[in-house]
Amino acid sequence: GSQNLLGMQGLVRNGIANPALQWETSKKLNGGLDIAFWNERLSIGLDVYSAKTENMLVYKELPSATGFKTMLTNAGSMQNTGWEATVNARVVNAPKVKWDLGFNVSNYKNRIISVPGGQFTTEYAAATILTANGRPANQFYGYATNGVYASDAEAATDGLRKMNADGSFSAFKGGDVRFIDMNNDGEINADDRRVIGDPNPDWTGGITNRVLWNRFELNALITFSKGNDVYNYLRYRLESLSGLENQLESVNNRWRADGQLTNTPKATWGDPMGNARFSDRWIEDGSYLRLRTVSLQYYIPIQNGILKNATIYATGHNLLTLTKYKGYDPEFSATTSVFAQGIDTGLDPLFKSVTLGVRIGL
Repeated sequence: GSQNLLGMQGLVRNGIANPALQWETSKKLNGGLDIAFWNERLSIGLDVYSAKTENMLVYKELPSATGFKTMLTNAGSMQNTGWEATVNARVVNAPKVKWDLGFNVSNYKNRIISVPGGQFTTEYAAATILTANGRPANQFYGYATNGVYASDAEAATDGLRKMNADGSFSAFKGGDVRFIDMNNDGEINADDRRVIGDPNPDWTGGITNRVLWNRFELNALITFSKGNDVYNYLRYRLESLSGLENQLESVNNRWRADGQLTNTPKATWGDPMGNARFSDRWIEDGSYLRLRTVSLQYYIPIQNGILKNATIYATGHNLLTLTKYKGYDPEFSATTSVFAQGIDTGLDPLFKSVTLGVRIGL
């Protein structure tokens, strides 16, 4: 790669080659069962799978004497297991009324078997992502908090401090975030980080409905996710209270006077105490229940030779979402990378839409 040194251009090595690199090896096992009853009015399906990846491509840290930070190796392994169950039934099968109901739910588990050094971290959007042996590959790794110090006296009782860039120490005071000292050494630093969230859901699934009555047809799809955490990067930027950026209206609740009880820290230029650092303040429950699509159709009776059929319809998308998440939408990630799942950087949310139309067949 090119590099500038004192106004002179030159080429330097970007990395160390590894001639021993090889393809990753993946072993997969999948089993399924499908059962139908009562002339297929009720059907049940179950799928289970297991996939183990060996010789997984990972970066290994190198000694500083090499002049490089990492080198690509095949020193990793990982396993994924999961299952999915589906149930479909014709609940009503009368001549003029038919009702089909479907339900599916799935669960998966990801586990790192081995990586160089036992663990490594990845940085993205001010977040730290932990990959460690025995854990899922993409857990949020940061500081645990317990509110905001209401007064200088309350902060002095805990006696916590942080190290500054020049090696000196500063004590936490009223209006600062109360960080949890995990190792009880009296100092808040990187050693106090722990897993504060997991973007992998416990359950995902959907519910389908189809109702036919005379010439009317109603279809609806409901999707859900349970147990996944979301890192609200927008809140991190708009509630940090440390610069000139515009802030959310919620910062009006910030700490301003000794003895004030609030969950929002004080405004401090440059954030010298790190109140806005990556912590569970920015981790939210991303569970949701969403009306993905709903449509109503009416089949117009046709009694002439010009038209074969005609239908009037109305279709809605994303009309209703039930969630505790404070952002625009809990159902997306910043990139497709495994290390950016569950991170909301402010991408366009899924929008609501309603379509009215007429379909004519000649």
